[in-house]
Amino acid sequence: MFIDLRHMLERTMSGLYSDLVTRRTGKLVRSTIEQVIDAGPDERPAVIDFSSVRCVDYSCADEIIGKLLVTRGDRKYIWLSGVSEGHLEALEPVLKQRRLAVVIRDRDGRTRLLGDVPEDARRAFAVMVEEQLQGEHDLAERLAWPSTQTRNVIEELLTRRVILNDNAGFKPVTAL
Repeated sequence: MFIDLRHMLERTMSGLYSDLVTRRTGKLVRSTIEQVIDAGPDERPAVIDFSSVRCVDYSCADEIIGKLLVTRGDRKYIWLSGVSEGHLEALEPVLKQRRLAVVIRDRDGRTRLLGDVPEDARRAFAVMVEEQLQGEHDLAERLAWPSTQTRNVIEELLTRRVILNDNAGFKPVTAL
């Protein structure tokens, strides 16, 4: 499920906008996104695209991403695409304050974790993405970690819904 923030902004506000500012705007956009997510299939991650957004402020990021992850993130995989360095200035503090994490793909095509994530989980996720490792044993071997540490980190990533487990192994949510 692909959600273009510019399209959501156009649906909720009169006129053309490419800036996500104010809590009121964020609340309106989040409400529209929630309707789309609730109407869509649960098995597909929701990709929220920031590509056409020039800027986002903290209050709007909190309303859209912070609250969306709190209200839908426990039952829906959500990740962000087209994120710029400017967007990170608003998104990162929101996620850290709410103790949330999300996968992003930046405008250069790099995939990484954003938010409140322990360093070992961040490192394991990066290795999974870079080397396309899917098995717990392969990850433990590559990181030279004991199996219990690897299992704990995988559980952390699964709980935060930044990876998923299918029949082939563990994958970042961006893999679907």
